[in-house]
Amino acid sequence: MTSRLTRVQVVWSALFAAILLLGASLGSYPTYLLCLAMVNVVAAVGLNLLVGSSGQISLCHSSFIAVGAYSSSLLSAMLGLPFWVSVPAGAAIAAGVGALLGLPARRLSGIYLALATLGFLQIVQIVVEEFAEITGGVRGLNVPKPMFLGAALSGYAIFCVVTVACAFAIWVASNILNSRIGREFNAVRQSPHAAQALGVSVSKVKLTAFALSAGYAGFAGGLFSIVVGFIDPNEFGISAALRQLTFIVVGGMGSIGGAVLGAVVLSGLPEVLRPIKEYSDVVAALLLLGSLLFMPHGLVVVWRRLFTVAALKSHKETA
Repeated sequence: MTSRLTRVQVVWSALFAAILLLGASLGSYPTYLLCLAMVNVVAAVGLNLLVGSSGQISLCHSSFIAVGAYSSSLLSAMLGLPFWVSVPAGAAIAAGVGALLGLPARRLSGIYLALATLGFLQIVQIVVEEFAEITGGVRGLNVPKPMFLGAALSGYAIFCVVTVACAFAIWVASNILNSRIGREFNAVRQSPHAAQALGVSVSKVKLTAFALSAGYAGFAGGLFSIVVGFIDPNEFGISAALRQLTFIVVGGMGSIGGAVLGAVVLSGLPEVLRPIKEYSDVVAALLLLGSLLFMPHGLVVVWRRLFTVAALKSHKETA
């Protein structure tokens, strides 16, 4: 197990090193798109902890992204905190809000839990729009430029920050899933009653899953705010929440690699479909439906099979 984990860590490290090198050679717009893809990866990995690993349905992941985005932006604008303080602080605030939601939600499951989280999404939307003197309301909120050592970060510097943050988020999630907490998540997802019979506190596990997932979403929201430089309520509505669910369903629920793959593929889909932009939502819906019907375990299974075939072919050629 240790050697396998080491190999996985080497692969992830090499991947992010390659991404950093790639970003140095790209233009501003491709770099910006990569930043957004990695922000989506962070959010998808967090949602995967809740939905894929612990089996809890959530339709309000975008609300926690909004909490993180607005919290970190307001902390920077009003208190002058640097981004490397305000973004983690926004994630902590989102985790706290997630824990508060998890307190009543831990007694719910299935469609009732989905409806409860949908109601929370509507509440967050109303709060953001009604407290316009603080959040900017429907007009949006300008985000202060991230500063480091007295200089404003932009372009490749922000890309490096987001890349390192994304790598850190994946590393933390991997350690969580390989720890006792991760095993308890899996036990509750498979059978809450059996898990409780084995001494697992189902309520505590659900609460932990909500808090961790919300913290990841808040972290993604803080990163999103410094990448884009402007936030408004339209970015965090029901369509954004459904898009986050699509990431992990298409990529493969219960797998960090699946969450990453789904977020990257679907983040790049709008650019690929730019010539037929008016049909992009239809294509995304068909992709989701096709994944549910023909690839219920997601793209990650296809990726693993291709990787295995390539490895066997290379081994045969070497032999």
